[in-house]
Amino acid sequence: MAVLRVNANQYLTFRLGSDEFGIEILKVREILEHREPTRVPRTSRFIAGVINLRGNVIPVVDLARLFQGRAIDITRRTCILILEVPREDEDLVAGILVDTVNEVVAIPPENIDPPPSFGARIRTDFIRGMGRFDDRIVILLNPASMLDFDEIAALAKEIDPEKLKEVALAGARSHEDGGAAEQAE
Repeated sequence: MAVLRVNANQYLTFRLGSDEFGIEILKVREILEHREPTRVPRTSRFIAGVINLRGNVIPVVDLARLFQGRAIDITRRTCILILEVPREDEDLVAGILVDTVNEVVAIPPENIDPPPSFGARIRTDFIRGMGRFDDRIVILLNPASMLDFDEIAALAKEIDPEKLKEVALAGARSHEDGGAAEQAE
């Protein structure tokens, strides 16, 4: 008889665009094919809505909008990860919308570095650490902080959508300029 061994050093990896993230496998309850969440009026733009999961209403966070300021592109590989996060009063069950799920990887603690310091204006409390796996860096997320809905609502008030668009456009222009410079060489 085969025995399934799961430990705290295993992470489910997934992508948002070209960025690779990981969540401790023990926090992942299940992986669902994409289904359209029901939008709830007057919620943060980071909340995609809610889904009915076997008679339970589950909130779903759009991680692409939260982390990258863009709406997620729905494809056949888009998934909802259902996470269960222990809290003081009760466990929180919520979904996160991701572009694609990759694999489960084992990352030993000695290969996990603390989040880099980007200065006081960039929040890194969502990041548990930076996992080094093969030749990749996997951004390991802290679901307890990431799924704090009061904090998400406060964050939404802090971010000016016009500034976010300007930053995204500037980044796209510098990326295009870099590509042109490489072609010229």
